[in-house]
Amino acid sequence: MAKYVGDDMKCVPPELKDGEKEHILVTHDECIFYANDGKKGIWAPNGELLLRKKGNGRSIMVSEFLSGACGWLCLSQEDIIKHSTVPNEAHVYLTSGKNQEGY
Repeated sequence: MAKYVGDDMKCVPPELKDGEKEHILVTHDECIFYANDGKKGIWAPNGELLLRKKGNGRSIMVSEFLSGACGWLCLSQEDIIKHSTVPNEAHVYLTSGKNQEGY
C-alpha cells in the first residue's frame, strides 16, 4: 500500500515483488440530513411558546465511497465508454421514510 510522508503528504509507492499487487484502501462514508435539524434555541415574546415539530422530519442520506489513490470512486472516461450500463460514480442519494425509498 502506498505511504504518504512529510508535511506535504508526498506519495511513496510500494516496492512490489513479482506477482504482488498493490492494496488500495477504499472507505465508505455516509451522512443523513434532516429537514428539522436546525437550532433548538429561538426568540419569542415573553410568555409565548412556539410549537415545534415532534420528529426530525424528512431526510436525505448520502452514501459515498472514497479512496486516497483517486478520491471519489468513479469511472474514467475510457471506462464510461466501454461500460455504458454501469453508473459513472459510486454515490447514492436515498430518501427514507414510509412513502419513500426506505432503507
